[in-house]
Amino acid sequence: MENTFYKGWQIGITYEAEDERGVNLNKMLMLLDEMAENGMNILSLMMVSYAYFDPIHDGLCWPVRNRKLEYLRDIGCTNAQKETEFVSKVIEEAEARSIGVQLFTNLGIYNPERVRLSYLNAFEQVSKNNDKYKWLFCPDSPGVWELEKDEITDLLELYNHKNVKSIGYERLSYAGGSCFCDFSKTAFQKETGLDLSGFSRGDLVFEQWKVSNITNKLKSLNDSIRAIRPDIMISLHTSLASGWGHEKSKLRGAGIDFVMPHIAHFPMNQNDFNLLLDSIHPNDIILQVCVRDKALNNYNIWAKTPQIIRDIGIWSKEYKMNHSNLKGIIFFNENTVSHENRKAVYHLIREL
Repeated sequence: MENTFYKGWQIGITYEAEDERGVNLNKMLMLLDEMAENGMNILSLMMVSYAYFDPIHDGLCWPVRNRKLEYLRDIGCTNAQKETEFVSKVIEEAEARSIGVQLFTNLGIYNPERVRLSYLNAFEQVSKNNDKYKWLFCPDSPGVWELEKDEITDLLELYNHKNVKSIGYERLSYAGGSCFCDFSKTAFQKETGLDLSGFSRGDLVFEQWKVSNITNKLKSLNDSIRAIRPDIMISLHTSLASGWGHEKSKLRGAGIDFVMPHIAHFPMNQNDFNLLLDSIHPNDIILQVCVRDKALNNYNIWAKTPQIIRDIGIWSKEYKMNHSNLKGIIFFNENTVSHENRKAVYHLIREL
């Protein structure tokens, strides 16, 4: 797989699906056929949704084994029931079509009303003014750290199949660039001997500590992933935004194989595109390209047109010519892609 250029869809099992039960096996089999016909070789399955962004879907999209995760399971999701679980079949059918599967989740984004039913010490991040970040939880909170490890472990152990080629996750970071909750203050004081209250986002000591802290957590999580699947590829969905705690020179050592930067969630031009990818070099990159044409609840994304998708294809093709670390492109979210945008995606794939 060393020289493979990855091309495929990312789809929410429930996220942005029309049916409150999420997608079904027949839809997924038709999508696999369509992908094979158009030369795609990877399918990324988003295994979680959030009512904050998608009011009719909320929770984990598989039949969890860990009892502590039960409160977070989406009981309305077809795949989250033992009797009707179908992603196992999708993984096998994808293999028959030479399409590898990535399992994907968004660590640190949870329903506050549900998460603390089983993870008592799980708390949202807070700003220096003590304002809570809605639905975004602190990586220094013991309950959140336990939950994140439980979530990944449960998902991988259920779908421990050789055609699950990759695990991808977002977050394990500081939303908004910082957290000033009591857990972060305690961790900062323990490591530096300093009072976090005296620092602000952008202060060198604070930023260096965040990088060290998050890098250690990434490595710990990735070590536990490879204890289950030593051969799996691990992708971190990040654009290395300032303050998140993601430092490009530290990612490989922490066990990250690919960086999946956010592409076109918000308006950008070719110069923005090139600068973003340059800032991630020399890490290997698989682009996560938003090709949706409608905004979400609480998330005002950039509505795409076929022309915007064609432009991104040109930028990608030109960048790929001189940068061997660009290893692939995944389009998000298949559930909400218009017919015109779908045609533009497949045209782009043929160009690549």
